[in-house]
Amino acid sequence: MDIGYCEKCGFFEGKCKCGNGRILLDMKTRIKVSKFLSGLLRHYPEKFRLNLDKNGFADLRKVLNILKERYGIDEISLRALVHLDKKGRFEIVNDKIRAKYGHTVPVNHKWSESGEIPPLLYHGTSPKNLESILRHGLLPMKRREVHLSETVEDAIEVGKRYSEKPVILMINAKDMIKDGYEIRKKGRVYTTDFVLPKYISILKKL
Repeated sequence: MDIGYCEKCGFFEGKCKCGNGRILLDMKTRIKVSKFLSGLLRHYPEKFRLNLDKNGFADLRKVLNILKERYGIDEISLRALVHLDKKGRFEIVNDKIRAKYGHTVPVNHKWSESGEIPPLLYHGTSPKNLESILRHGLLPMKRREVHLSETVEDAIEVGKRYSEKPVILMINAKDMIKDGYEIRKKGRVYTTDFVLPKYISILKKL
């Protein structure tokens, strides 16, 4: 959806409730900027001479300069993008911004937001990965963490990036935590270092 800002309603998607808001980014531009920002803060900051601190934060002004040059967007547009991101992928704190998860560059990923961890979590994957997962467990591969979803619907959405008919796995998060394994909450995504096969079961094949 398009995103915008209204002095009365705040940030909004689609249409402003009072009808007086203005659109900041159309849907096409929103998707482009979001994908680029993910790559910039997760995978290739050095290509743009951007420095990340140990917790993955970058200088907000420097990120804005990069985005202005490439897409012509301003600070309020970036803040709308971050605020309305359904997956909670980004975070702005004072004069810094970071991606919360998904890094391939070395940053401290062992932090968590407050809140309870659901007893069951889910993971969508390609059927071709199933045999290896059931034998060896879920591993972070190129990323630094395994990503888990709070809902089956979110897991399906993730799984469809890799297959038209993904396999949805159910993770016994309650037993993992009971056995001493750490699961971290980051927006709508939950992360962990790895998941052993004994905590994994097949929920459905689409």
